[in-house]
Amino acid sequence: MFSPRVELAITTMLEAHGLGRRKAGRGFEATHVLSVAMIVGDFGFGEDAVVAAILHDALEDTTLERDVIRERFGERVLAIVHDVTEPPKTVPWRARKETYIEHLRRSPREEARAVASADKIHNLSNMATGFETRGRAFADAFTTGIDGMTWYHRRVHRMLVDTWAHPILDEHGRRLDLFLAAARVAR
Repeated sequence: MFSPRVELAITTMLEAHGLGRRKAGRGFEATHVLSVAMIVGDFGFGEDAVVAAILHDALEDTTLERDVIRERFGERVLAIVHDVTEPPKTVPWRARKETYIEHLRRSPREEARAVASADKIHNLSNMATGFETRGRAFADAFTTGIDGMTWYHRRVHRMLVDTWAHPILDEHGRRLDLFLAAARVAR
């Protein structure tokens, strides 16, 4: 899967994110997006999906301009990244999440669903570990509490299962179950 285009995506991601950290001390943003890209590749998606996975948080969390993605990687990659980008953080949390889910539901691109699912697989894995190691205090770093987190992740998974069939969703479901169990114990 490695190619000069993937290398350029990694370079672009590092230019955008630098060594920015994730919430709750869950590591670096670069580590997250590369993990998402590996999951996407492991489930057989092509280079456009892998490149989009590497860049999936760039529009949402950095000042990277859409035109940079378009010029370096084309309209298709930009469309996939756009499909998995939430509204700005100025929008209230619940409305942002509902808008994201609806936008993803309407996307005609299965690569966007794959990137979204891989993103959630990685996030759910990290959050389950966070609850297991830090308990309820882990949720303090997030905008919403445990109830909001569980609502959102159930809704995303349900929407994906209702609109698409792919083996990545089986892994997504397993990670969701582990997260829900850890969250129950942390309550």
